[in-house]
Amino acid sequence: MNQTPATNRSAAEIASVLVVVQASFSLMAGLSAVPFAIVEPGLRVLAVVTILMAATVFWLARNLSRGRRWAWRWLVGLEMVSLAITALLSLLPIGTIRGPVPVLVNLLMPVSVLVLLAAAKSDARHAA
Repeated sequence: MNQTPATNRSAAEIASVLVVVQASFSLMAGLSAVPFAIVEPGLRVLAVVTILMAATVFWLARNLSRGRRWAWRWLVGLEMVSLAITALLSLLPIGTIRGPVPVLVNLLMPVSVLVLLAAAKSDARHAA
């Protein structure tokens, strides 16, 4: 099946949109920690780090949609680290993966992004 360049590009664009959604969730988590950071100094650091990570992921998604190969590499690495941390946290007896929202955000979205990025990469190889 021969695909057109527009079809090859759509997997990367969908992955870019999913990465923006992930970054939005991270930004909201960082911003929601700010009121608690008034009392707890440790949460200040976590809130700032989370907000900076979200800004970085927004930037990577923008560069992915522009077709930058280095953004693709960074996002694959970031999603792999995210899945590794999720696997580690799910093995700990603290109940981090209970309910549909943590499963969706921490497991299904990174897997979906990785599948889409792999499809975009293989389509780009076949088109070239």
